[in-house]
Amino acid sequence: MLHLVNVRLPLIHDHALFEVKITDGIYTSIVLQNGYMEDDEFEELHADVLGKETALDAQGRVMLPGFVDMHMHLDKAHSLPQVPNLSGTLSEAVENYASSIALFSEEEIRQRIVKTALQALANGTTAIRTHIDFNCLLEEDILFRGLQAAADARDELSPYMEIQLVPLFGSVNTHDDYIMRKVERAAELGIDAIGGCPHLASHPNEDIDALFTLAKKYDLPLDLHIDESDNPNIDTIIYLAEQTIAHKMEGKVVAGHLCSLAGMDEEKVQKILTLMRDAKVGAVTLPAANLYLQGREDRGIIRRGVTRIKELQKSAIPVATASDNVHDPFHPFGKADLLQIGLLTGYVAHMGSPEEQKQLLRMITSIPARLIGKRKYGIEEGNEANFVLLNVQSMPEIWTEIPETRFVYVQKRWVSVKETHQRLADHNLTALWKENQLLIG
Repeated sequence: MLHLVNVRLPLIHDHALFEVKITDGIYTSIVLQNGYMEDDEFEELHADVLGKETALDAQGRVMLPGFVDMHMHLDKAHSLPQVPNLSGTLSEAVENYASSIALFSEEEIRQRIVKTALQALANGTTAIRTHIDFNCLLEEDILFRGLQAAADARDELSPYMEIQLVPLFGSVNTHDDYIMRKVERAAELGIDAIGGCPHLASHPNEDIDALFTLAKKYDLPLDLHIDESDNPNIDTIIYLAEQTIAHKMEGKVVAGHLCSLAGMDEEKVQKILTLMRDAKVGAVTLPAANLYLQGREDRGIIRRGVTRIKELQKSAIPVATASDNVHDPFHPFGKADLLQIGLLTGYVAHMGSPEEQKQLLRMITSIPARLIGKRKYGIEEGNEANFVLLNVQSMPEIWTEIPETRFVYVQKRWVSVKETHQRLADHNLTALWKENQLLIG
């Protein structure tokens, strides 16, 4: 049993302190305290249960649900040294990485995935959805390296975190038996959603139709890259939302990026927002990569490419924010830290009021958890205990300090502690990390 006192839960109450009890990995009691529990009260409380439970005085620290990074590219992470992007454009990133896929061994990809996933875990992320390149025209030996590596890493890290796999199906022809055998093999690896980039296809609507066919065939949701472009005439989101309703898949479709929405006129934007709301299409903004890649051809006032976050929210469309790429040709920066991404989202979306800062927390916790289908998530009695304890004492301090010290608890154990002068980790995770010649922070 784990018993915490003097905990702040800003997603439940702005200022109050709570007493939290966890038994066998489940929240069994979350009680509002009557003020701060002093040391003598704390010691008296646990005098008769010594040895039966672990007691912890959080001393007013903030507790949040484990972060959910629902749009990453773990297979590409930390590949920048091998795959440069001198122009910094999206087109060169796509071209250079596609031409380099055959050069990476499955083991090299797996090690990059493990490194980045554990980096995210140390920063408080306990669930990741990763998109994996899957161009169906490639030979199987090359095609499956990334997906198989991701599946192996998922299984390896399953005692410590959840990793969902979403193949980015490209060049899908549902009438081609050879291609469909590849798709079937991919599905057998245990994928969690159907992915794709229909706006890049020569016939986007046909590509969307094929992706819906796969979603229906395997009874999986859709999580697509949509309209990652500065061009306001790129609007595949319209057909996607229409087909979501036609296929009765409301609430089972997510659109990532939506960059072109930023450059459209207001009348068109409102039409799209209404369609998305009616179709219950979720949205994911990827501010780091989009700020870096978009608007490179502009002169004068430069468009930044980030979607209309506030307008989506005002239309009752759930919006998550996520890391996207880490140190690869699409985005040379980042450290798999969702607090860093949340702060960046606050800057780019002008989200600075107290309620907006709280919404930023939801955009890296409860909203993405719902969008990827997580159940029993959140700090509530009866849910699985999955949280990060931050070394700050208020919600605003989260964003002003971006605290380095983070205590992560998931699957009945503390899995990592990050401090300036102390590095602790669960024994098995430490052994795994050393085995991969990595260092948890």
